[in-house]
Amino acid sequence: MREAPTIVLIGAGSTSFGLTTLHDLYADPVFAGATVRLVDLEPASLGRMSKLASALEAAAMRGLKVECYTQRVDALSGADAVVVSVEVDRVNRWLVDFDIPRRYGVEHVYGENGGPGGLSHALRTIPLVMSIAGDVERLAPDALLVNFTNPEGRICTAFRRHVDRPIIGLCHEVKIANDRFSRLLDRRIHSRAAGLNHLTCLLAAWDRDTGEDVTRQLHDAVDHLEDGDGETFAFVKHLHDRFGAVVATSDSHAGEYFRTATEYTQPLDIAARQHAMRSMIDNVIDAILAGQLDLAGFLRWVTDDALRPILRAAISGEPERVASAILPNDDLVPALPGDGAVEVSAMATADGLVGDRSDDLPTAITGALRTEVTIQQLVADAAVLGSRDAALHALELDPVVSSARVAEQILADYESAHQDLWPALH
Repeated sequence: MREAPTIVLIGAGSTSFGLTTLHDLYADPVFAGATVRLVDLEPASLGRMSKLASALEAAAMRGLKVECYTQRVDALSGADAVVVSVEVDRVNRWLVDFDIPRRYGVEHVYGENGGPGGLSHALRTIPLVMSIAGDVERLAPDALLVNFTNPEGRICTAFRRHVDRPIIGLCHEVKIANDRFSRLLDRRIHSRAAGLNHLTCLLAAWDRDTGEDVTRQLHDAVDHLEDGDGETFAFVKHLHDRFGAVVATSDSHAGEYFRTATEYTQPLDIAARQHAMRSMIDNVIDAILAGQLDLAGFLRWVTDDALRPILRAAISGEPERVASAILPNDDLVPALPGDGAVEVSAMATADGLVGDRSDDLPTAITGALRTEVTIQQLVADAAVLGSRDAALHALELDPVVSSARVAEQILADYESAHQDLWPALH
């Protein structure tokens, strides 16, 4: 990637994506002189992000050129990297995804990435991200394409299965887990991680400063995980006690893939959780725009996003460790099918991401992951091919759904509720 690249941020006004990404671009001198194109369908959100960029530029003096667009096709020509974080009516549709299965006795803990909600969510976002990728292929064929849109695993599997266009999925859960265990062990750690997005395991760990292997201490620390900030870990501890897996998430995400999760944790109040997150981020942006935040301290803050080291390595040529990325399974996790996408720790280089290979996942977790890969493949077929059979197969195979008739009812209700955003199934 050239110095002073052109970076397109599609969905720049989304809840956390815009703030953290602009922060990282202004915090790092490697991006000096870059052109940043902000894209959002909402002019008000776009204007707010533009003002935020101006405030950060005044503090950091990076010489970034910021452009604003409401239509992505106007922003893509000449792009070196395109970063996507898009949703339509996110919270309201999520609440529908969560409520419909519960009408039929299906108790689930989150409904965003796995279970019936993961199917519904994917059928809204896979076509959307693929349409963006089609424009990128046409207007910026050499651009690095990075996705933050959920459900990451199902979107990236759809690309692996149906599109000859590489895409990198990024999620911050493994980085957060590394930081969480660093605090528990009172040392900075790196890890080797492998699995599927939101069900990724930390398989080995070492001290970043000394190189000492701290894998045993990592396992010992699971018992000391403490609930807080709306996150619980009782089910995560159960997965460790029962299967020997150090899962790199809290109960909400890990619990999406197991029927037994509700025995250990309660469903979250999604609306309240999303409102709290949006309010917190809005308060930060308001404080910046009002000149009430110490921007020097703000720019020293290190975010959880892997985008910054990936772009930095591409520009500088200096390899950097990345906590995780969602990549095509080119023998990175040989126990899982190659026709899917896995989340693994990786090294960012000038030539792209090199994922770590892992063949030591616990057997029981591997079995759960294999089932989920099959479900993700079926969901991809439903979204891309419009296959109603594939959607129904995915629901019947899902561990969270225990009845064939219930699967049919859930699918029918989802089709009715989301017919304006879903592809037509036949």
